[in-house]
Amino acid sequence: MNNSYKNVMFVIADDWSRIAKCYGNDVIRTPHIDAFAERGVVFDHAFCTSPSCAVSRACILTGQHSHTHGQYGHCHGIHGFRTHEYMQSVPKILKAHGFATACIGKKHVAPDTVYPFDFEPRVNARSPADMATKVTQFLNENADTPFYLHIGSTHPHRAGKGFGNDQTPAGIQPGSYAPDEIIVPNFLPDVPAVREDLADYYESVSRWDAVVGAVLEALDTSGRADETLVFVTTDHAMPFPGAKASSFDSGHHCPLLISSPTQQKRGFHNQALVNWVDFCPTMLDWCGVEHPDGDDALPGRSMLPILEDDSEHPGNGEWEETYFSHCFHEVTNYYPYRVLRGRRYKYVRNLAYQLETPLPSDLFRSISWTAVRNDNVQQLGERQRTDFIQQSREALFNIQNDPAESKNLINAPELQDIANEMRRKVIEFRQKTKDPWLEQSFQEGETQPFFT
Repeated sequence: MNNSYKNVMFVIADDWSRIAKCYGNDVIRTPHIDAFAERGVVFDHAFCTSPSCAVSRACILTGQHSHTHGQYGHCHGIHGFRTHEYMQSVPKILKAHGFATACIGKKHVAPDTVYPFDFEPRVNARSPADMATKVTQFLNENADTPFYLHIGSTHPHRAGKGFGNDQTPAGIQPGSYAPDEIIVPNFLPDVPAVREDLADYYESVSRWDAVVGAVLEALDTSGRADETLVFVTTDHAMPFPGAKASSFDSGHHCPLLISSPTQQKRGFHNQALVNWVDFCPTMLDWCGVEHPDGDDALPGRSMLPILEDDSEHPGNGEWEETYFSHCFHEVTNYYPYRVLRGRRYKYVRNLAYQLETPLPSDLFRSISWTAVRNDNVQQLGERQRTDFIQQSREALFNIQNDPAESKNLINAPELQDIANEMRRKVIEFRQKTKDPWLEQSFQEGETQPFFT
């Protein structure tokens, strides 16, 4: 597609799960997100490529998987991971074509040579008012220029006391939740500390909703909404043990809402399995700009052809599976894996399965995990704590029957054909994407282990 609509506004949360009324949660208060859902499309099967903040954002902007773009973990401080200098990115490509580019709020990718933005103001990324003011400034200063506007809130990431809800930045109307009204997900124990932690998280999600409302209003006021493709999404799912920085769907299955000014069908749920590496080709497609390295440079594909496809299997059944890749979170959080996720089955290959599953520092310090440790809780919702801490070399889950991924079926005799086929596809995926973790020798579809 090559049309005259040039602008993209990408609004991204920090650690947001599919907790919104438009995703069936009747407890949470997300009026602005729900209103946006009515004017756009809600994706029911959207998956981040890697469930780690900086890594995921690099996947979004480069259109590459985590093991390909080089920013294997966090880029700040002692962690020091960087995207390969030769990588292309959305802001770099569009800037070369005359687009104005801005990153307002959290960026969390490096180096600047790969991610050049014209406008990166200092801003309180938890303040709806401050964020909207900077959006308005950028739009006013580039009124006659096509733009890529990247807006990164730091809600609902953990911060300070719990989730930073002890502070009230400009534009926030405080509104707490009672722990007894919270919906405890299937991978967490239903104990008081977890409910208290989740209640604080819910409040931060509602604050994120206020940011969404403020920046969308700023776009509408500018008069440029009718020429702008808008995304509302997240880097990955919620900052709780068994979600963020894990291979489970609870870390990868994320909210995604898109609104196009040209679409005819609105307010419906799209059933395609989409991935964060699909964002880059979608944005370039919308802007009518080709990737400088050619059509085959990206593993993802444009979602524009299926944006208004409300069938059960969009794109004539061509969007039925997707891949995940994870390497690091913090520099000490090493647990690489590769995943193939289909509608019914999910195959996981843990590349360092001999190690225990590490927890990001903010999760380890959380009152949820503190309660699990102190009270020696062994049942994490529908999962066993031991299965979470010490995972197997391979796993196969029936997602439809076991959404909590609590029963590993990799050795089930009746599923060996499925396991072998998914294993083969993951090997091919790793070869095609030039996975540095790829073992050199293959025998009968198996890979050689790192450790003996």
